[in-house]
Amino acid sequence: MNNEDRDRYFNMIENNDNVSKTTDGKEFLILVSGIIGLCICLFLFADFFVGLYLNNMSVESQIKLEKTLSMAAVSGENKNLNGKYSKQLAVLNNIKKDIKRLDNRLIGKSEFNIYVDPSSEVNAFVIPDGSIYFTEGLLNEVKDEDVLAFVLAHEIGHYVHRDHLKSFGREIIAGTVFAIATSGQNGNLNTLVNNVHAISHIVYSQSQERNADLYANKTVLKLYGTNDGAIKFMSMIDEKQKLPQFIYYFSSHPSPKDRILLLKNDAQKYKRGL
Repeated sequence: MNNEDRDRYFNMIENNDNVSKTTDGKEFLILVSGIIGLCICLFLFADFFVGLYLNNMSVESQIKLEKTLSMAAVSGENKNLNGKYSKQLAVLNNIKKDIKRLDNRLIGKSEFNIYVDPSSEVNAFVIPDGSIYFTEGLLNEVKDEDVLAFVLAHEIGHYVHRDHLKSFGREIIAGTVFAIATSGQNGNLNTLVNNVHAISHIVYSQSQERNADLYANKTVLKLYGTNDGAIKFMSMIDEKQKLPQFIYYFSSHPSPKDRILLLKNDAQKYKRGL
């Protein structure tokens, strides 16, 4: 092929719309970036309006939605456990009354019934209707009132911020958006988009936990004048878990050390404001 023929050949390729002018890898990268960008934009748009609605929904609508999403009534086993831990539950119910008096946002909302869950883990959780579960593991481990108050206030904080309703809404939005965006795409792209969704969930969940910690921290500061119980609980969790710091980048909860630092800084700001 002489120089003239070669030049004519390359010009033909350059001007042919049916011939790709980029490598397959570059085209795939552009496609992935576009799809992920579209997913994020659609997700943020929908998430904003769902959050706006949930933050401003009527009390009647909130209660109906909470009942719909909540699990069934407490089992007989749990009722028996409530009798076993009656003293601690009595303390918790008294603390609950004090917390409800501190926050007008709780007026006319859940009764925050407290139950015992037969798990050996040191944990507590709240379901959408405001019912709060303390595990046997936690009640066997924690005896101090101010520590129990922090844990209880943390779970009530989730309820106040409507975290469960927002998380449920986000999962519906994310599932719909990513399913549409990856429909008919290859497996590698689906995996990548799902990983982006997982990372987004971790970041959001950690943000919810920090906000619940701050709510609980201010609550115990108002009730006891100190957040020693909060620091004690987080220190106990840190001692029990003994996990490397990097593990918490993949966890739904921030590391206990980070949470302790957050609580100490918040207490200093609170005291300066008094």
